[in-house]
Amino acid sequence: MGVKIKMVSVAHSGNSIFGKNSISLSARSAKQCLEDAGLDPCDLGLIINTGIYRYRNTGEPAIAAIIQEKISKKRNNKDDQYNNRSTFSFDLINGACGLLSGIEIVDGLIKSGEISHGMVVTGDSEPFPGLSGGFSFNSAAAAIILSRSDDNKGFCRFRTYNYPEYSDEFSSSTQFERRGTGRKGKNVLNIIQKASYAGYCIDCAVRSLLDFYDESGIKPDEIHLILPSQSPRGFAGMMKERTGMGDNFIELPDKGKKVLHSAGPLFALKKVWDDNRFINSANIIFLTVGSGISVSITLYKN
Repeated sequence: MGVKIKMVSVAHSGNSIFGKNSISLSARSAKQCLEDAGLDPCDLGLIINTGIYRYRNTGEPAIAAIIQEKISKKRNNKDDQYNNRSTFSFDLINGACGLLSGIEIVDGLIKSGEISHGMVVTGDSEPFPGLSGGFSFNSAAAAIILSRSDDNKGFCRFRTYNYPEYSDEFSSSTQFERRGTGRKGKNVLNIIQKASYAGYCIDCAVRSLLDFYDESGIKPDEIHLILPSQSPRGFAGMMKERTGMGDNFIELPDKGKKVLHSAGPLFALKKVWDDNRFINSANIIFLTVGSGISVSITLYKN
């Protein structure tokens, strides 16, 4: 038995001044993903949220629980078949690599027979618009639904590589400050990203990818698509050059001065999902990179 991708959906704020917060965007992408997959919210055995930068720095309750409540359908029929089903939800924070960590957990629970469908949602937005320091990410979110496969195709290997010697290249923290109008203070987000961070991300990702090839026994010329993180800025393009993957390494166009953060790999997936390149590719790699520096990689077989 394997675990396959059932559906993927994305949401971004566009030019609207409304709906830019991470919770609204995440709920929108989750709801659309369910509708496109033809599933009821109660079909999900698990919902994991892996977004990092949250609307108003929300810590409690879990964002996953809020998403679950926003997409749930209220049922009044006591005999309804869904009354005996329950969905567990929680947040998982592992930087920009949290997406693949969440997918790995859902993959394990489906393979064990505990659940038949699971969802991972990820999204980021500036906690208090205009008050953060160094925030350079687009307000965006994405959701992916995984389901049981009757064959052994789907996700087949997960690996994470850590490079703690570069831990000070990227850092983010919140500090109570009095900014903006009014007398009340806020926990203001401050991000410090060194100029050398992107270069180290490239070096670590290339090293990790080569190790992954050796460990999995797969050759670079057997990979048909690589779906990477879209941050730091220029990462996907530089990885395309370093790996020589050409059009198989999916790079999304920059929009303004900001880039996609934790949802980037799913936006790349959505692109090739819609143009059928995903379904027509036999071997696909998801590659995420984030602070730490950490690199997470998984192989997906169609």
